Parts: sequence; structure tokens; C-alpha cells
Amino acid sequence: MSTEITFLGHSTVLLKNGGLTVLTDPVLSDRVMATRRLVPFPLSPVDLPQPTVILISHGHYDHLDLHSLKFFSREVPIVLPPGLGKLVSKFVSNPIIEIAHGCSHDPAIGLAISAFPVTHSALRLSGINYRGCNGYWIEMNGSKIFFPGDSAYRTDFASFREPDLALLPIAPCKHSFFLKKRADLTPAEAIRVMEETGAKKMVPIHWGTFKLGFEAADAPMEALKQIVAERNFADRVAILKHGESLTL
Repeated sequence: MSTEITFLGHSTVLLKNGGLTVLTDPVLSDRVMATRRLVPFPLSPVDLPQPTVILISHGHYDHLDLHSLKFFSREVPIVLPPGLGKLVSKFVSNPIIEIAHGCSHDPAIGLAISAFPVTHSALRLSGINYRGCNGYWIEMNGSKIFFPGDSAYRTDFASFREPDLALLPIAPCKHSFFLKKRADLTPAEAIRVMEETGAKKMVPIHWGTFKLGFEAADAPMEALKQIVAERNFADRVAILKHGESLTL
């Protein structure tokens, strides 16, 4: 079956295959803490289909927006890293499934989700118990999707072989001087992950919705476009505008 991918902004992506729907890191709000969206959310929240499952990669406010979760049916399960369930359950009554690295959850027939380690920090102002981060390997009716959430480059990503789709975050090349080590992928590293995994198609995420780092908001995408042009990757890298869809 074909998979439809809709980029809704930042790391919020809607995946549809047959009767299955997966929503990643839903952030529907106009602002994240003090940062306003640069691009409006492309749909009215009430027009979003009720997903089969919601995936939360980690607890940063631009990936876990507690207010956004209230737009979904209480029956929709929420999959997240260990430790985040206690926080989320204070705000919504949905089924909470915490899965550790190397573990899996099958929320519906034809849908399997496995968690894998990433390199990122996920501290929230509400405490130190929410630092867990997950990447997710998603199988929907035979389609394989690699979603590392937000992560620095890791050599072990190459062990995930030939996904049909890689949802890869791109982040500013110039980062905060407060960070001693990078915690996310540069555009060049995202291309490297695409090559090393053998992903058939890459859709860049984590760009153009909020201003991150010290560069212009469109700097990561411009850097990615340059690499794609120089290396003739236009057939493998699908740059979706906010609200735009692609079918594989």
C-alpha cells in the first residue's frame, strides 16, 4: 500500500497508509514558550484526522506540546520515552505507552513501532525526570519509516537499512555557544544519514516553523538545497512546504 506523508511544520508529520494514521510530535500551538510560529499551522486542529497513534520523540517544548494533545480523542494512544508518561497523564487521559530503546509496540494490525536511541537532550523546566529521547522505526502495512525525532549524528543509524522514508531533522549549522556538543543534525549530516541508511526518500523536517539558533530561519533549508543540487539528490530528497503532501 502507498504511504501519504503530510508535513505540518517543525517535527509534526502525518503519515497515512491504508486505514492507519501516525502523527509525530504534534505541535499545533501558535507559540512555543516565548517563540511564535513563523508559519501558521496549515490546518484547523479540528480538521486533523484522529490518528491511530501519536508518537512523541522527547520532552522539549517544540516536540511535546501538552495543549495540542487535547485536540485528539481520549482513545488515541500516545507512545513516548520512559519517564514522560507521568507528565503527560496529568493533562490528558489517553492511553500512555512508554517504550524503551530496543522495545516495540503494535497499536494496530499492520502497524509496528520500535524505539531506538538517539543523541539529544530533552530537559524541561518542570524537572529532570523528562530527559528520555526516542527515535522510532515505523512499519505501516509493509512501508518502513525512519524517524529519529531530534538527534545528533550517530554511526549506528546506518544499521537501519533501506527505509522507504527517512524523516530527518535539519538544524542551524551555527548553534548556541552554550552547547558544548551538537544535539541535532546539520543539513550535511542529514544527507549523510540518508546515504548510510540507504533511504529511498528523505523528507526534511524541523525547519522553517520556529527560529532556532543564530542563523536566519531559512538558513538550514538553503544549505540543504545547495547540497541537493550539488550532489544531484533531487530525486531522493522531497522538500515539502508546510501543509504539502507526498505519496510514496
